[in-house]
Amino acid sequence: MARERISLVPEEVKTEATLRSKIESGELNAESYAVLPADEQELVNKILFDIAAEKVNPAVSASILEFTLFSFMRVVMKRLDGMSLTAEDEEVLAGIKTVMGTHEITNGQTLKANWLFDYLGYASENAKAILANRADYIQKKKNIIGRV
Repeated sequence: MARERISLVPEEVKTEATLRSKIESGELNAESYAVLPADEQELVNKILFDIAAEKVNPAVSASILEFTLFSFMRVVMKRLDGMSLTAEDEEVLAGIKTVMGTHEITNGQTLKANWLFDYLGYASENAKAILANRADYIQKKKNIIGRV
């Protein structure tokens, strides 16, 4: 009687592990990527994003956005209220400009056509997914609780 091999690890997980290993070892390159099936190419894109995301602490990212946004709001609200900026406010503004100078969207030197990535397309696609999720959540809440 032949033995049947039972695998507890799904094929998708094995494929992802294999592709990740090839990426990390440098074995996967543009030529080998081009001949992968479309589903594996999509998986490679996901893995590359995951690898990049693993190097970024979400709490630090959120803090950077918070500090920059609130500093910006401080300066803008004073200007909207017709107030002059103090020397300290000017320092805050200089700090904001320094942060803005680090990113190609806001550095004023990089044309949109030369951006490393389609930031706005990415934001748009993900915003659609977030809004669809929110609509689904609201509908489920209405169905279960009877109100929002």
